[in-house]
Amino acid sequence: MEIKKQSFIKGAAILAAAGLITKILGAIYRIPLGRIVGAESMGYYGTAYSVYTWALTISAYAIPIAISKLTAEKLELGRHDEAKRIFRVALTFISTVGLLFSIVLLVYAKDIANLLNNPGSYIAILCVVPSVFLFSVTGALRGYFQGMQNMMPSAVSQVFEQLGRVVFGFILAIMLLPLGYQQAAGGAVAGTTVGGIISIITLLFIYFKYKSNREGVRDTLNYKRESALSILKRLIVFTIPITIGSSVMPIMGLLDSMIIMDRLQAAGYSLNTAVSMYGQLTQMAMPFINLPQVLTISLAASLVPAISESVTRRDLVSVEKKSELAIRISLIMGLPAAFGLFILADPIMTIAYPTETSSVVTALMFLAPAVIFLTLVQTLTAILQGMGKEKIPVLNLAIGAFVKIIVTYTLTSIPSINVRGAAIGTVAAYAIASILNLRAVIKYQKKDFNYKQLFGKPILATVVMSLVAYFAYKYAFLFTDSKSLSALLSMLLAAIIYAVTLILTKGITTEELQMAPGGGRLSKVLKKKGLVK
Repeated sequence: MEIKKQSFIKGAAILAAAGLITKILGAIYRIPLGRIVGAESMGYYGTAYSVYTWALTISAYAIPIAISKLTAEKLELGRHDEAKRIFRVALTFISTVGLLFSIVLLVYAKDIANLLNNPGSYIAILCVVPSVFLFSVTGALRGYFQGMQNMMPSAVSQVFEQLGRVVFGFILAIMLLPLGYQQAAGGAVAGTTVGGIISIITLLFIYFKYKSNREGVRDTLNYKRESALSILKRLIVFTIPITIGSSVMPIMGLLDSMIIMDRLQAAGYSLNTAVSMYGQLTQMAMPFINLPQVLTISLAASLVPAISESVTRRDLVSVEKKSELAIRISLIMGLPAAFGLFILADPIMTIAYPTETSSVVTALMFLAPAVIFLTLVQTLTAILQGMGKEKIPVLNLAIGAFVKIIVTYTLTSIPSINVRGAAIGTVAAYAIASILNLRAVIKYQKKDFNYKQLFGKPILATVVMSLVAYFAYKYAFLFTDSKSLSALLSMLLAAIIYAVTLILTKGITTEELQMAPGGGRLSKVLKKKGLVK
């Protein structure tokens, strides 16, 4: 099996396709799961998942980024053996860290559940334990392949992982539901362990297949080999700020659990009602906010090694071009997603959760603007990490998180605002972090952007699309009397209008069209007509 290098756009497109599949599978999983086990069980699930996300961020997120960056640098210099040594050292280190975190979670699961003011989540937190170690190993393998700037192994493993998680999580949750909501939540979380095992098997198969095909291939250049201790030191130095930065929002998720539960009860809600409202916000509304991130998460994974490679070559023009293209793609995807979720929140949530109260609709509406800033934060953070400025996004996100604590604590205790205060805090946090990150990118690249092309045209197209979506849904519902059909028709028409508006205003480039299915052929046609650059 040959591992071919890809452009960062193609790599992002491959990861985006896999991410879209996994998100669809996740939605297919969570929506019926939420209907069957109820908001209370999803509240326990949400707390355990916050713990899982935080532990996983530390053990399996930062190191893969470091591996991909250092691997890309070595490969650019023609040092293939050194790239493999980086992977071996990193795998040993990350596996040890993952195992330690699993042990800590196992020992302190009950204390963590009590600390988060949600003691009923204890069983679900226990079920998280094996996943942390498994995904540490998975993260190292993915980081190695991403450093080669080939995203296909990561994409394939993600899809298989999610399939295992969805199928087994759903089966276990239903089987354990008769025992209680807490046990059902544990069963749902346990699916992550099965998914992790499947993912590791897939990646190891690809790795050993690739390794056997490269046996006998050695570097021809003479250079001083870097010691394992030096590699480990560089990994840790690069990883620490990324770990801190990537831990900020998962930690905020844990603090959210504590703050929201406490402040809702201070506002006069019972413990069970508070758990249900927390479940509505984090496990019913939030997944819709996470869906548009598929592309920007993929961009980030592909962007770090691509920019690192350009920085190693001292090709600053390439760094600037890749950065601007990535930011534009984020806005082109994030803006319409945010406005679409806001305008169509009612039919979306009514279709997904018909038995829930209207509060889940308002939760989605208040969270929707976060999509714009969250997609920007992810892309700008990847740009800064690729440039070797990994400490800056940490500070900026920490500032945003501090604002979130204040806003959430203050607003959630107001009965008329309740859990929506946490949504407002989330939007504020990402807005502040994205603005500060953008300023940093401009500062260190020493070049400002073309704001009309970068912001103006996507905003114009989004406004036109939003008006079409609103009136299309309104009038379609009058004729069909079906929320699902009306929402589907309005989404389809709005998407077409958005694309046409971007093309007519020349707000989209050939590179951006490459991200869409069939975009290559379409770009050739539009380029002949002078409608794209």
